[in-house]
Amino acid sequence: MKAAAALFIKRGYINTSVRDIAVRCKINVATLYHYIVSKENILSLFQEYTTSLIKSTLEQHREIINGMDPVEALVYVIRKYLEWVDEYQDITVFWYQESKNLTPQQMKNLTAQEEYTVQIFVELLEGGIRQGVFKVVNPKLTAHNIVVLCDMWAFRRWLIKKHFTFEEYVRDQTKLILAQLSVHDI
Repeated sequence: MKAAAALFIKRGYINTSVRDIAVRCKINVATLYHYIVSKENILSLFQEYTTSLIKSTLEQHREIINGMDPVEALVYVIRKYLEWVDEYQDITVFWYQESKNLTPQQMKNLTAQEEYTVQIFVELLEGGIRQGVFKVVNPKLTAHNIVVLCDMWAFRRWLIKKHFTFEEYVRDQTKLILAQLSVHDI
């Protein structure tokens, strides 16, 4: 999946062949066709793979965040999500760049995957609102903003990495997000 994503970003989805992917993976084309039906099938596999990665990453940390206060939990999940984005940068960029090539069903699946990620942040924000820790007018929009701020590490990497290390980015984006959630009017 990582090899295909890197090729799709470099050459574009339409200009990348199954042969290119096989060569990049150092496997025989026939072997690759044993696992996939077509290049279009790769998009469906991407979705399954990405969805399972995100779900397993976020779900394995649910128990840990349940014992944290809202700020700690949000900071923790932002870090874990950014670590995921850092690990799978090409896949993150791929979805932003190539969503136009998805079938209606694939787009529906991608939307569900993104909504799942957003919902994790919505739940954290709503918990903080209930406890009087966060002042948020629209938790869903705020959650979308958090996801995009995290994803920016991947889709603006060509510029951001000239100015920030990963740790600096995590620290400064987290501070920015928390400042927007302040219970004090600014």
